[in-house]
Amino acid sequence: MNWGIVGHGHLGSALAARFARQNIAFRHLSAQLWDQGKDLPQPEDALLLAVPDGCIVEVARQLQQRGHLGPVFHCSGATPLGALEPLPQAGVWYPMQSFRDVEVPWGSFPIYWENNLLEPVLKDLHQKLGITLGQWMTSERRATNHLSAVWANNFPTHLVALYQDFCRQKGVEPMASMFLDSVTQALEGDARALQTGPARRQDMATLARHMEALPPELRSIYEALSESIARLDSSNS
Repeated sequence: MNWGIVGHGHLGSALAARFARQNIAFRHLSAQLWDQGKDLPQPEDALLLAVPDGCIVEVARQLQQRGHLGPVFHCSGATPLGALEPLPQAGVWYPMQSFRDVEVPWGSFPIYWENNLLEPVLKDLHQKLGITLGQWMTSERRATNHLSAVWANNFPTHLVALYQDFCRQKGVEPMASMFLDSVTQALEGDARALQTGPARRQDMATLARHMEALPPELRSIYEALSESIARLDSSNS
């Protein structure tokens, strides 16, 4: 079976690197060129759509209009299988991993797939990739896992980025060990019980001084987090 990887972002590039390393024949395609009649897959090709979530429906529509017959898998965690409804062989192949580089630890993170009829195709692909098949999962459950991954990955990373910017602006040395220790203890224990600080104590004077000292772009985030801390603490009392 001939494979095509559609998309040149982080995921598409990482997939292309893995396919090349495992000596799997494939074509690396760009759906942006299809309107020009370029980079088109063959009708029988199996495709992995490593495209932005908002483009999946349109890419599926274009494939359907061109009479694509081969298996097509989108690689989105949040998008339901129904996004590929116009296609005769549609499935989901979602690696739950942050793709920041072409080199990722394949085999160390879960891969969720959907559509039992295409399981033999995926078994063959995973054997060639040198990784286990992964886990069948409904669109609804996969979306929940994806949301959980956003909480686990994107939000903490963003908070660290804001913290680093704040320290640079104020000339403060980042407290990396405190940050790491706080997260480690929270994950290993009861995070609610470990919460301290002015928001939990409802120390309004300190909260007001902090708001005054913060750069304007951080005040709404500080206020929202402080209110959430107080609300969670009161619901647990």
